[in-house]
Amino acid sequence: MQAEDDERKDLERALFARPSGDAEDATRRHEAERRLRGEREAERAETERAETERAETEPREAHRPAAATAVASRATSETPPDRSRRPVLLVGAALAVGLVLGAAATALLPGAAGTPAPTPSATARLEDRYAALLEGWVVATDLPIGMALIARDADVFTPEFDTAQEDRLLVTAPGGVSLCLALQRGDGSLSAGCTGLEAFFDAGSLDVVGTDRADGAPVYTRVSLRSDGSVEGGFQRVQEP
Repeated sequence: MQAEDDERKDLERALFARPSGDAEDATRRHEAERRLRGEREAERAETERAETERAETEPREAHRPAAATAVASRATSETPPDRSRRPVLLVGAALAVGLVLGAAATALLPGAAGTPAPTPSATARLEDRYAALLEGWVVATDLPIGMALIARDADVFTPEFDTAQEDRLLVTAPGGVSLCLALQRGDGSLSAGCTGLEAFFDAGSLDVVGTDRADGAPVYTRVSLRSDGSVEGGFQRVQEP
């Protein structure tokens, strides 16, 4: 398990590293993105397979007691035509009751019922959590060149409000396995930070920082995107010596 975690971290590190521009770096980043996407698809397929097996198992287990009860009902509702057949019918009724009790006991045994449905938090896919995170945001247009390179054809979203410094927030999920938060300033410059999509929801937040000048003085800005969809941040003027 530790080896798998280490391998995933290595892949994410290769994917989020600053591009060097050479062919080997591009190949390494492409391979990391492909393997991470493959892992997510394998996890999704395993979850769907487990849910399908559970859906097929539960109706069969639920049908057994009902079938046995129907047999018992038919056996006990018959009236013997004469005294000579009563012992035979009593034996049949006893067998029917035994079937009912046996089926009920089987249904109570561990593992006889279908696999319990996993909690919503356990089965929630990253895509669903990402969609919920950006509920109310809109697709951004007029992207700066740097953001287009980061997004790699993925949609870029903005909350339709600017920061106190009139900066624009941008969020994207390149390849569906990473999350990038960017701060676009009025002059078109950009500050951005990225992490793994799963790592973001585990950590609970992603920060982006940047500096700009206002009224001739440098301004330090910090913005945090929380996993519940809230945004926090502020700015501070820096005194120059």
